[in-house]
Formats: sequence, structure tokens, C-alpha cells
Amino acid sequence: MSGINGCLQFTKTKSATEINQTIKMMNKKEHLLYNEDQTKVLICDGSIYPSSSLKEQLEKRGHRFLTENRMEVLLHAYEEYGVACFKMVDGVFSIALYDLERQQLFLARDKVGQKPLYYYQDDSLFLFGSQLNSLLASGLINKKINPKALNQYLQLTYIPAPHTIWENVYKLSPGSYLQVDLKGQVSKQSYWDLVYSDSNLITDYDKCKRLLRKAVFTSVEERMRKITPIGTFLSGGIDSTIITGVLSQLSPKPIETFTIGFKEKAFDESDQAQIVAAKYNTNHHVYYLDYDEVFAEIEQIMTRLDEPFADPTVIPTYLIAKFARQYVPTVLTGDSGDELFAGYHKYLISYYSELYQKVPVFLRQHLIEKLVYLLPDNTPISRKVRKVLAHAEKDIFGQRQALMCLGFQEKDLNFLLKQQAGPGSLDFINQHYTKYQGITNEISQTLYTDFKVVLEGDMMPKLDRVAVWSSLELIAPLLSEEIIELTARIPSNYKIANKEQKIIFKDTFRDLIPPKLFHNPKKDFEIPLGSWLKGPLKKEILAQLAEEYIREQGIFNYEFIHKVLTEHFTGKKNRASELWTLYVFQKWYRRYYEGC
Repeated sequence: MSGINGCLQFTKTKSATEINQTIKMMNKKEHLLYNEDQTKVLICDGSIYPSSSLKEQLEKRGHRFLTENRMEVLLHAYEEYGVACFKMVDGVFSIALYDLERQQLFLARDKVGQKPLYYYQDDSLFLFGSQLNSLLASGLINKKINPKALNQYLQLTYIPAPHTIWENVYKLSPGSYLQVDLKGQVSKQSYWDLVYSDSNLITDYDKCKRLLRKAVFTSVEERMRKITPIGTFLSGGIDSTIITGVLSQLSPKPIETFTIGFKEKAFDESDQAQIVAAKYNTNHHVYYLDYDEVFAEIEQIMTRLDEPFADPTVIPTYLIAKFARQYVPTVLTGDSGDELFAGYHKYLISYYSELYQKVPVFLRQHLIEKLVYLLPDNTPISRKVRKVLAHAEKDIFGQRQALMCLGFQEKDLNFLLKQQAGPGSLDFINQHYTKYQGITNEISQTLYTDFKVVLEGDMMPKLDRVAVWSSLELIAPLLSEEIIELTARIPSNYKIANKEQKIIFKDTFRDLIPPKLFHNPKKDFEIPLGSWLKGPLKKEILAQLAEEYIREQGIFNYEFIHKVLTEHFTGKKNRASELWTLYVFQKWYRRYYEGC
């Protein structure tokens, strides 16, 4: 379904008939799902994967199913069990359910946050929608920037729930629901959370492998059902290779696979993807980035962003999605494998920091650090070495949080921003990190934090936006409830030990991974942003960060921006991420405040 919108007025009590008419006016008729006596109506953006046992249970209790729509299971489950229905289903959804008898609205977001849900409340109105722009279109929201959200964006490069860029407009957190009545009473409840506890671990390695293999095959099979043709995004990395292998084994005919190629060998994985495609005899398609097309698409992407979002991988993801849509309506992705199985390079920061701390202080300060900072910062290796050096003295949480900040570091904001929002804009990260402190180990605390922050704030919005823009359904089978709850019970040393990552995931699906790729070092899905900013995008960056405009805008200190520009263009320091973060904000700002 294409989206949900709604409005409740608190200034006067409306009848059930009036509420019903309002719902019909704000949403397409075919998107509304009623129960038999039309006392309850459900609107959904997304889809659910209810268990067959739940439907059978409801049928035994006298509920009749009038359609093939899976959402009807949820509607009847609400009739039978109330708000407990939300935790009974797995899926990708944002839901509005209105009980016309009780005159209560329930808004719910899926357990991982794969679909967004926004809301706004004042003394007389409650607005909600699955797109931020649909709330703005009401003309009732004062477009004032939320300073805490701006701080979060400038550091993280995205804005995680519950904030949005606008004051008084919020995102519903994953695994939560809101209950709203016509008197203006709004309550928020969590109906599900991922639980890490060392007392609940499955310590039998072979059992973990059996359960994991079964869960992944089940998830892929459930999500590919009745979809034809179907394909995968295939990078040649571990996650996409496994998903491609599983789907190929389940599909009665060769599947479609799609890879994006880069001219820069440091970023290109098309050769690795070809090895996987050959193993499974897929109908393989490679889309090579054409620079002229890329820069035209960047402009289109900037005009579609409803709030600042500076993950540059949205560009190649969108381009490959648009390319794949020519062949298939649905693609499976390997997203979340790194968050669930500790696959990112950043998870090794404590390993490298401990090694570095063993080097005598004199050598560190007077030789290694001076040498590293003298060398050009223009390669992935140099950037990683500098990160280790910059954060080696911090405690482990300080290192973890610093590596989550892909834009500016918090200390930079004192120089960048004219008005400070005050400290603490990232305090919520520590709250997630310490939730299971003393109950589980440090790696599990980190994985939980990334699940709550990075997946919801960055990875899921990227996939959702790309899916909407390209009209391609993107499904991440590794995010089934069964898989993510299982991974929380797998001991951390089965996932990462010393420098080895994704241990059990790779071992479980060893037969599906070509031997040539099994020990390949991980390549993050990156683009050559640094060189683009010095080349074809330089003129545009300088225009958006021009001194006269920055001073007139009144948000940033130009002197610090000039310093960042100089460091990047002279090669003293790679500032690509910070510059891209500013560029995206400026493009968004001009669109929403100046209409250009």
C-alpha cells in the first residue's frame, strides 16, 4: 500500500460517522480495511507475515476472512486480543487502526522500523502520516528547525527516532504504538524490544548453526512466496551472497541478480559478484556508474529528501534499484547482516586500540602519530588508521559513539554552529548502550545500540526511500523476527573474535559461499565521494557553502566551514563526509525555506 494519512480534531467530539468520513477522505478507498460491522478500520503502509496458526486460531473463534489481504489477520487479532495483536505478527509496516466504537486511534510501527510513521500534536489537532511531507502539506505545522535534531544530524548524518528536523513533529519508535483519543490524550507504549541476556544464550555452536540456517531459509521462502520474477542485490559480499544462494536454492528457475560497478577499483566489487552469479547460474546484470548520470540523479535525490539524510550510499542504492526495476518488481537484500553478526570494521576498534596502547608512549607521540598525520588522508587505510589514533585514549563507549558519528564530532559543533542546542543531543545512545549492562557483554551492548540507532535511523530509511523513489519493493529477509531474536541468543564470540568477523554466519552457510570469497576482506558499500567533491562536485559544494550565503543564513560559522573546505581541498585531511553532510543540509534547507 502507498501510504497512510490522518487527522483527529480535539476541539469537539465527532461522531463515529464523521470520523469514518474523515478517514475515507484522507486515504484511498482501496487502502481501507474494515471489519464485518465496519466498527474498526485499518490503514497500512507495508505488509505483514502472520503465522498460519494465528489465522487458524482466529477462525476457530468465529472470525471470518473476507479477503486475501494479510492485514485482515491483524484486524481480527485486534478484535480478539486488543493491542496485544501488534506483537503477534512479523512484518514491515506502519499502521493506523481506528476503533469507531471506542473512538480511539492506534498507531503502530513494525518491530525494526522498516517503515516510518510521523505524528504532530497541538492543543486542537493530532496529525499522522507515513510520509513527513504529508504532514507539512496540511499547512498547519510551523516549519521551525529542531536544534537537537540538527545536532544529531550533523554528527550522525541522519536523525533517529523520536525526533525529526521539525520542532513538535516526531517519528514513532520501532516496536511501539500510540493510543490517541478525541480528548487529546496520547500515550506511547512499547510492545516489543530485542533482548540481550547472557543467561539466555545458546552455547551449543552446532545447534546455533542449525537454528540459524533454518530461520534464514524460512524467512526467504516466506518473503518470496507468490512473487515472480524476483531478484537480489548482489555485491559479492557475504550477506548478499548468502541471500542469493538461499533464494537460488528455493527458486524453481534462475533468479535475477543486480550489481553496481565502479570505475575506481578500490570501490568495485563487480568481479566478486560475477563469481557468485556464475555459481548459481543467475541472470546477472551489472550497472556501471556513469558520472554524468550520477550527478543528474544527485540533484533529483536532493529534491526528494523530506529531511536531511547524508548517507551517500543512497545514491548507488537508488541507481541500482531503478535499474533493477526494469526487470523485476521485488528484490531481496542482505541488509542488517553487519549489525546482527558484527560485520563492520568499526567493531574492531577495541582490538586495534589495545594493540596500539602496547606501543611505547614515546614512539606513539613522537613517531607514529606525527608520521600518520603528515601523510595524505586520501585512502580507506589512512582514514582507518587516523580513527584508531584519534580515539585510542577514550574508553570503549567513547570509541563506539565516536565511530557512529560519520559527520562532525561533537566538539566540532562548538565551532560550526552559531547557536548551540546544549550538550546531550546524543545521550540516547548511551541509554541504549547501558540498557543491558551487567546482563550481557560489551559486544552485545554495541550490537543492540546499532540495532536501535543505526538500523532505524539510517539503513531502514535508506531502503524505504529508495523503494518509494524507484517503485521497487526491497525486502531484507535477515530482519525477520525469528532471525533477529535468535542472533541475540548467539554468543558474541561466535560472531566476532580478535579480527575474525561474522564467524557463525559464514560457517553456517559455508556451502553457499564460493571459496574465493570466503576470506575476502569486507568492502563497505561506498562511493568515491572524496574525489567527487574535489572534482565534478567541487563547484556545487562551493556554491552551497559560499561565504555570503552562509553569513546571511545565520546557522553556521563560515570561518569553521572555510577551515574544513581548505583541509579537504589541500589534502591535509579527508573531510568528504563532513562536507557532504553540510551540502545535503543546504540543499534541503533551500528547498524548504526558499523553494529552490
